[in-house]
Amino acid sequence: MYLEKLELNNYRNYESLNRNFSAQINVLKGANAQGKTNLLEAIYYLAIGRAYRLIREDQLIKWGHDRFSISGQVRNKVGLINLEVFFQDNQQGGQLLASRGKKVQKEIKVNGLKIRRMADFLGNLTAVLFAPENLNIIKGAPLERRKLLDHDISQVSPDYYLKLQQYNKVLKQRNHLLRQIAELRQGLEELEIWDLQLKTVGISIVQKRLEVLEKLTPLTRLMQRKLTGGRENLEFKYLFNRKWEIKKGYDLEDLFTQEIKRVKKEELMRGQTLWGPHRDDFLLTVNGINLKSFGSQGQHRTAVLAIKLAELEFFKGESGEYPLLLLDDVLSELDQERREHLLNIIQSKVIQCFITTTEDIDLFWKNKNKCNFASFEVEAGVLK
Repeated sequence: MYLEKLELNNYRNYESLNRNFSAQINVLKGANAQGKTNLLEAIYYLAIGRAYRLIREDQLIKWGHDRFSISGQVRNKVGLINLEVFFQDNQQGGQLLASRGKKVQKEIKVNGLKIRRMADFLGNLTAVLFAPENLNIIKGAPLERRKLLDHDISQVSPDYYLKLQQYNKVLKQRNHLLRQIAELRQGLEELEIWDLQLKTVGISIVQKRLEVLEKLTPLTRLMQRKLTGGRENLEFKYLFNRKWEIKKGYDLEDLFTQEIKRVKKEELMRGQTLWGPHRDDFLLTVNGINLKSFGSQGQHRTAVLAIKLAELEFFKGESGEYPLLLLDDVLSELDQERREHLLNIIQSKVIQCFITTTEDIDLFWKNKNKCNFASFEVEAGVLK
């Protein structure tokens, strides 16, 4: 799988871009704040169907405009696929939507056909993004770890994405009812209906996460051992409601039922759902030691790299193709040994890779001439 061509219009600091890329290595070199990261984020948008960071989509529009578009030609095992995303914000002065009473419009297309469900867009392009903020996978809140797994699963399982959407809708309704009970002392008789709905879809989400974790963990462990010369074992453990470690095959029906009973009194007081996959977490350990609490900065970086390399193999196993690998200014963060290991893996496999850097890549990669290689200069939203 690879991205043959990318087109941007009024996206971030890009007024217009239309470029073809190498099927293997693409280096984007430039000073800071020139648009290198924006380019990677646009590619990743085509993979997951939304902005990577938790920002509003109107913030992706180039200043002074009211819309942006991203389109790409992707060649995968099915053939050549055209992906398009269009977003317009009527609040910035556009008149097209005013008569319809709409503030924004977002359209996604596959081969020119408008897609109604995001689940039908996902999977046409898959990508793994490795950026400096990925250290939050180790150091950050549980949301960062859940997001890692949810993004991966959604790219290879559109049904999982639909389950997440369904879960969030039911969760919103249940929380609304809990607040109503806490404030107005009414609606308690409806709670069991929402309990059952949330539990049913919640169990299916946790089951899928556990299935994927069972596949991803051995890959992560293997990559960590390769990166550390066999000295470290990295383990991924699933923590139900951030407390109990569970694995595939666990009796989730009983676990959910017991947890619903345990937290019911507190929920009624706080007006908030206190169980379900939106509260779960993942514990990462190195040689049995909690990585978040006791790991060094170097161990954090190595673990994130191991996870990203494991993601490549996971996607290959699920879809039959390697995803795109997007490396955002991470080579300078790695020592020479880990840089060489990463670049050698890229070079040895059929992986299209986009690398951003402020330095000359020749400083840390001596074998670039042995692969299909393209280099671009990025300056003020222009690719040269």
